[in-house]
Amino acid sequence: MTLAAVIDRVAAAAAPDLTFSVVLWDGTRRRYGPGGADAVVVHLRDRAACEAMLADPGLRFPAAYVDGALEVEGDLGRLMELLLRVPDAAVRAGLAARLALGLTRWRLRNTTRQARRNIASHYDAGNEFFRLWLDETMTYSCAYFGAPDEPLDAAQRAKLAHLCQKLRLEPGQTLLDVGCGWGGLAMHAAATHGVRVLGITLSEAQARYARAAVAARGLDGLVEIRVADYRDLDPGLRVDRVVSVGMFEHVGRARMRDYFAVTARLLTDGGVGVLHSIGRVAPAPTDPWISTHVFPGAYFPALGELADGLGRQGLHVTDVEALRRHYALTLDRWGDNLEEAGDAVRSRHGERFLRWWRFYLRSSAAAFRVGNLTVWQVQFTKGVSDAIPLTRDYLYPAAARVG
Repeated sequence: MTLAAVIDRVAAAAAPDLTFSVVLWDGTRRRYGPGGADAVVVHLRDRAACEAMLADPGLRFPAAYVDGALEVEGDLGRLMELLLRVPDAAVRAGLAARLALGLTRWRLRNTTRQARRNIASHYDAGNEFFRLWLDETMTYSCAYFGAPDEPLDAAQRAKLAHLCQKLRLEPGQTLLDVGCGWGGLAMHAAATHGVRVLGITLSEAQARYARAAVAARGLDGLVEIRVADYRDLDPGLRVDRVVSVGMFEHVGRARMRDYFAVTARLLTDGGVGVLHSIGRVAPAPTDPWISTHVFPGAYFPALGELADGLGRQGLHVTDVEALRRHYALTLDRWGDNLEEAGDAVRSRHGERFLRWWRFYLRSSAAAFRVGNLTVWQVQFTKGVSDAIPLTRDYLYPAAARVG
């Protein structure tokens, strides 16, 4: 089947609600949609690279964009929303491509050594790079918006406050932050609730930044940042509270049981935890480009998988919140910030690097809008506990939103 025929089939399957055109390398223009002006124009500039998409569109469509063989004029996010509505059968990769992907996923499975490599491949892009487009707290996870137009910085600070409310923090308690990133939550918890925090990350670059930030805020006596794998923590360590934000998706499906077992071992009886993770509405394999080029070894769990894994370790689910729309809004803000910093990113890292991050952020926002992705925020206790109030009123005090 020719590429033009595949484009026709994909456009028909998507039932587009916007008008768009595809311009082939020879100048041929194919137009789709309800009519009117084009909202998006896709330019296929390199015939060989674009025809290669027929063998494995899940991997080669992003590669064609990143390499410049495919150019998008207009809203890349809207184009990705359209493509994500196409049934898998219309663009299914061939058997050879699926076998190769399976081999790659096996190679990137999250052993202790491989987990460090997987994290470094993404998070060690450089602290200065992330500073260009994250908010002031350097929080690289889903924010919590009170309204769609709320500034990102306020929404991220509200997320930190929201998590601390769910953790039921009290002065003098100990908190383990698994995957602490640049230390935003650890510092917030220590400064506002007087708890002692151990934050762990696999990224050396994040740890350096977080330690400096902790020192600058005078929180050295309350916050410790370590480069460590959760599986390597002292078996005798016990904490009153445990939180993980944007880390669990990196654990991988085969290692979820290990993670829950370690969590149960570390948490004191009656202790409270919160798990915040990208997930699926229904179980499904991780997108091939994401699992090989963005988050190697990642798996996005369905809610049933989380509840089952927690329950088997005596961890009782006490509250669940789905933050799908919040992450779409967060990714929109990150994408806009990246474009504003485009010249600086391009001068330091090159055009291809900028295109890679643009595609990742815009396509991810689209996936949270129309795809199978969501964010699960799960509160739990170790064993039966009355530490959580009867109603959810405690989560929304009058001053919860931090400007």
